[in-house]
Parts: sequence; structure tokens; C-alpha cells
Amino acid sequence: MRNRPDAMRQIRSIDDLVSSSPTKLFSLSPNDALVQISLPLVLILAIMTRLMVIGQTMTAQEESPAILEMWKQQLIFRIDQVMDDWAAEAELPAFPDASRILWEGAFPADERFKILCVKSQILNDKDGLQQRLYEQALLPESGGEGPRLVLYDPLASVKPENVSALPAESLITPERREYAMGHISDRILQWRKQVEGLQWTAISETAARLPLDASSEAADPSAELRRIAHELSQRGYPFLDRVTQEYEVAQ
Repeated sequence: MRNRPDAMRQIRSIDDLVSSSPTKLFSLSPNDALVQISLPLVLILAIMTRLMVIGQTMTAQEESPAILEMWKQQLIFRIDQVMDDWAAEAELPAFPDASRILWEGAFPADERFKILCVKSQILNDKDGLQQRLYEQALLPESGGEGPRLVLYDPLASVKPENVSALPAESLITPERREYAMGHISDRILQWRKQVEGLQWTAISETAARLPLDASSEAADPSAELRRIAHELSQRGYPFLDRVTQEYEVAQ
């Protein structure tokens, strides 16, 4: 029994050591002690969970613009590809300027320029060419490798399969169609300006190379332009309507 006071003193000493804690060690029941231990862990887990939710939300917000713009990336890529193919087929890249045209005497003798003049006649129907290139770009098999987003325009003649199962990004709305058509229109206008410049230079160069005589010197300028343009057309170099309208001035 003598050991009992010593044991009590040891217990009080341990209690004094932890007396700096807001809660006395020996004043807590087993349930209270469990709560005291688990509460910080619960708070930490709650904070970690909240941070994970915030991180996922931020990631989704960062990715959403890319998802929303996927249709634009896909459509513009396909449009540019289709238009590049047309330009290459028409030999347009071969003539950045008229110095590339081959001549024989007073007239052009260039098969590639002839192809360009013939193929470019479709530029007279800008709206028709615009629609044609647009619908070609909607074709699922038009160029590229790897997975491709299926694009669907309810007003186009191209109809993909399983339309009802397509994601929202696949639908070409009126606003998206307007954007795509504007992109095509800008490039068609660039093509037409380039071809018109080439053809006007061809007319001017032909006029400069033709031998002059008394009758040609006295001829009306508009009549000379029509004569040269007719000769070039007969040789396989038809002009765009805008060029024709400009040199066919009223007498």
C-alpha cells in the first residue's frame, strides 16, 4: 500500500506534463478522446476533398473552350485543305505573278496558264463555288489522318449517319455556317483578284508585243482590247467576266 502514493504522484506528474493542452488528459472520456483525435483528420480530409473539387472545376473550365472550338478547328482545317486542292488543280500556285507566263511571239504559249484560265471560269459563280467547297469540307473522308469530328449541317446536302447520336460540337448552326462561308469567300476573292491581274497583264503584254501598223494605231482602244481578248480566248485563254466587262466598254 506504500506504493500507492508514489503511483498517484506519477500520474499527477504525467497530467502536469500535458497540462499545456486545452483539454486535460484525464478529464476526457474515451469517446471524447476519439473525437479529439479524429476531428483534425476529418477536417484535413474535407479540405483535401474541396481542393480536389476546385481543381477539377478549374480543369474543366480550362478545357471547355478547346472543346467548344473543336468544330472551328476541324471545319477550317478541312476548308483550307479542300481549297488548297482546288488551287493546285487549277495551277494557281504556279503563277504568283505574270512573269511566270510562257510566251511564244505575241501570245502566251503556256499550258498551265491555259488550265488556270479554264478552271478559273468557276470563279464567275462565286456563290456556287462557295457552296461546293463548303459541302466538300463537310465530307467525313475529306483528307487528314486519325479520328475526325463528324460535322453536320442540316441545310447541306451531305448527311452523315446516326445524326441523332452526334455530339453538340458536330452541329453546324447558322452562326457557324456564316463563319465558314466568310472564310471561303475571303479566299475566293483573293483567287479572283490574282487571276484578274494575270489576265489583264496577259492582255497588256499581248498588245505590246503585237506589231503596229497604220490601221492598228488608228483603231479604237476598246476595239483593240476586244480583238486581243477574242484572239486569246480562241487560243484557249478565256477571261473572267469582270475582265471582259471592263474592256467591253460602250462605244
